[in-house]
Amino acid sequence: MKLTIREIASLAGVSTTTVSHILNDKGQRFSEEIREKVLKIVEEHNYSPNYFASNIIKNKSRLIGVIVPDITEVFASTLINLIRKPLNEEGYNLMTCESSSSLEEELALLERYRQLSAEAILMFTSSKLSEKITNNRYHGIPVVFIDAGINDNYYGKIFFNEYDTAVRAINWLIKKGHSHIGLITANDKQHAFPERADAYYDALAANGLSLNKQYVVKTEFTIEKGYEGTQKLLQQEKLTAIFCCDDNLALGCYQAIYDAGKVVNQDIDIIGFDGVEILKHIRPKVKTLHLPFGDFGDLIATKIITAIAEPLKKQPDTYFNMIFNEGEE
Repeated sequence: MKLTIREIASLAGVSTTTVSHILNDKGQRFSEEIREKVLKIVEEHNYSPNYFASNIIKNKSRLIGVIVPDITEVFASTLINLIRKPLNEEGYNLMTCESSSSLEEELALLERYRQLSAEAILMFTSSKLSEKITNNRYHGIPVVFIDAGINDNYYGKIFFNEYDTAVRAINWLIKKGHSHIGLITANDKQHAFPERADAYYDALAANGLSLNKQYVVKTEFTIEKGYEGTQKLLQQEKLTAIFCCDDNLALGCYQAIYDAGKVVNQDIDIIGFDGVEILKHIRPKVKTLHLPFGDFGDLIATKIITAIAEPLKKQPDTYFNMIFNEGEE
């Protein structure tokens, strides 16, 4: 049976305050004899303090709240896995909750993390939150955004050369002889990545290809919607390639092509967007635009740690280059 601090104090013949101070490394004013007596009882009874109670005493929760639209979204889960280790090494624990891309739910989660005394919040969002969060702080808690630059970002925005890299990818398809290229892109309700679709439209125009609205599907960035969108595109008999503005869409696209009895990269070429780990392990291989996830993850972890230590310190914007390897197969 787990002992309480009160029971430890009774066994040691000291006050609960004395036990609390010793357990929280504040017992220097007590004799070594008393310290050893308390710690021996703790060891003999395998005592472990209540996490939240202990951290309330220390005024440090060591908790970082994470808000994501959908935990199954491979972009978010890839990035969370990358930042988990460096943050754990600094003594922080991550708690992740889903918002379903709902502003109301995002605000509720911000409040929940405030009540849990989170030391920082990492927020994947497509919502404009400047009225609720000033200088990236919610009731004093630092908030680091992953939001494609939608919100004013006191802790520095992160930019990628999405447009230029996507144009390169579409040009590559056209050079291969594709003139009937489909697009699966954001529905403008839950996502805000206009440069990705703009690159498709502009590349077609620059190469003298007219836009066929039947080749464009706007949807949510999920595997299921990628599958459904591809089924719709496959009704266009001349279609020979599909540009997916997210790797979740590319995964659904891959499955729909397979289920239609066609062969990826023979009957239909696919290009995805993000370069998540799972795409490296499927065959035939799907080409994708690669984010520098390693550097991206390191930067986010550093931003969070810096924001906790110096919440009033402005952080600079950062620019990363994406990669599209035309020669990979």
